Amino acid sequence: MRIISSAIIINSLTKQYPGAKGKALDDITLAFNSGKIHSIIGRSGAGKTTLIRCLNLLEEFDSGQMTVAGQQTHNLTSVQRRTILKKMGCIFQKFNLLSRKTALENVMVPLEWQGVDKKSAQLKAREFLARVGLGGYEDRYPSQLSGGQCQRVAIARALVNESKILLCDEFTSALDPETSLEILALLRQLNQDLAITIILITHDMNVVREISDFVYVMDQGKIVEQNNVEQILLYPQHPVTKALLTGLFIRELPHHLQHSLTPVPSEGDVIMRLIFSRESSQSPVIADIIRQYDIPINIIAGSMDHLRAAVFGTLLISAPYQEATQKLIMSYLTQHGISCEVLGYLPSEVCHG
Repeated sequence: MRIISSAIIINSLTKQYPGAKGKALDDITLAFNSGKIHSIIGRSGAGKTTLIRCLNLLEEFDSGQMTVAGQQTHNLTSVQRRTILKKMGCIFQKFNLLSRKTALENVMVPLEWQGVDKKSAQLKAREFLARVGLGGYEDRYPSQLSGGQCQRVAIARALVNESKILLCDEFTSALDPETSLEILALLRQLNQDLAITIILITHDMNVVREISDFVYVMDQGKIVEQNNVEQILLYPQHPVTKALLTGLFIRELPHHLQHSLTPVPSEGDVIMRLIFSRESSQSPVIADIIRQYDIPINIIAGSMDHLRAAVFGTLLISAPYQEATQKLIMSYLTQHGISCEVLGYLPSEVCHG
């Protein structure tokens, strides 16, 4: 049996800023598996940035324990601290490139800090610029590069020390959607080629769905939900998660129905959202329900979407509300591997008006 190791383990991590009413981090316990891509999401002020600043040793925490690549971070000597930091690279929304240095010279900076001789540093920097798709751009200055190219230089600089952990804080926020997708594809390739562990802080759910293996949801300093990306994005459990994912997939009600939807069952229709995997989409379940149980089902909208490389479908349906009918439909769909969520209820006057 293959044993999955953890690149970073944190246990009961707590942090409170002076004068703050609540804790920035409140008893956080989790592990980031080696070689996987992890996303941390949450509303503004949830504690995401504080957490990543603790991970890269920029912030001290009040209590708890943290282990990075097998090394406890408590009471580190200066040598131990440098050893840990060498294993971690960081990229941010702002590229933080030195404007008077070329792309090659920017990537060489961490190596020079480590005392690597200039010739060796140049060879290593060239290698990593080529890895991020910038072979031939070594002599260009940041002002001569696009935003996406600058971010590639920043990624090469973060990894040139052969870091095994890459921390990313809102790293696509300054990029257009097409460039963001290119950078995400690059990170996925680097993750596969170099077996690096990637930890992302992001508010962009499209980033999460394109690249993540695991997702952690933060709210008020706590981890309120965590799971693999499929479970989090397709079957969110916590209200905060559901709110963050609103509009991620094209699976919402048409606008003219949204305002009439109520959370309380009433005489009228129940509105449900179905999510089909590639396998479950092969069965004619809606037709079977109509035929077997004589339930009139109306298809409101449908779409195809993707989660990383997996294709899935969503369907919005309505049916006359009766508690027994609703339970029967949901039970039948669940048995056939289809996720079913009640979005709300439409009064009769809306349904037939």
